[in-house]
Amino acid sequence: MKKLLVFLCIGFLNSQIWAAKPTALDSQGSLERSINSVVRNKYFYKANKFEVGVTGGMMPYDSVVNHLMLGGKALWHISDHFGWEVLDVQYGMPSITSDIKSKVTSKNLTNVQFSQINLLATSNLVLSPLYGKIRFIGNQVLYFDIYAVLGAGLASTKTIKLAHPSGGALTESTVRSGMEPAFDFGLGFKIFTSDFMGLVIDLRDYVTFAEVYSSRKPRSNFSVFAGLSFFLPTF
Repeated sequence: MKKLLVFLCIGFLNSQIWAAKPTALDSQGSLERSINSVVRNKYFYKANKFEVGVTGGMMPYDSVVNHLMLGGKALWHISDHFGWEVLDVQYGMPSITSDIKSKVTSKNLTNVQFSQINLLATSNLVLSPLYGKIRFIGNQVLYFDIYAVLGAGLASTKTIKLAHPSGGALTESTVRSGMEPAFDFGLGFKIFTSDFMGLVIDLRDYVTFAEVYSSRKPRSNFSVFAGLSFFLPTF
């Protein structure tokens, strides 16, 4: 009887000790319940963290100007699903396509105008409601976010004029240049490769209001970006 009582006491003490020391999985589960996480064992929590990134891109549907861009972004994650892209800056490297030059020359056109973008700077709200993980190869798991952005800013644009009078040479001149209002919206896909870095694919449309043929109207500048994001440590 005494042995049975001793055994029960030891079992009770062990259960209390284990109950007082939650495991890492218990802590993970508590965190996921507190933020209503729908994906278990989420890899990276973004709330109150800062992110910076570098991107390179182009405007694939512009047949008049080859727009290549290089830029960076700074983002503050207010929560796991909402953020503020404090600054998105894209430096443009435009060049006129040979196709439009050939058309102006062959048809002897004297006033062909179009705008090109030299610089973009916007600030955006970020919504990332979709996230998850994919089993890739074997036990390899990729964690990802899908996000949307909406914001506004400024664009530095230049209006170019091409002319080829009959019997003359092709000329290129600047009609005007300056800063214009702009707004942007788009979708992005981010793959987390580690605690501090991720791969980004960003599809974004920058709408500008450059003056062409003495008229201002909204002009779509659909852009495709790829780059790296770096998550700054919090102290």
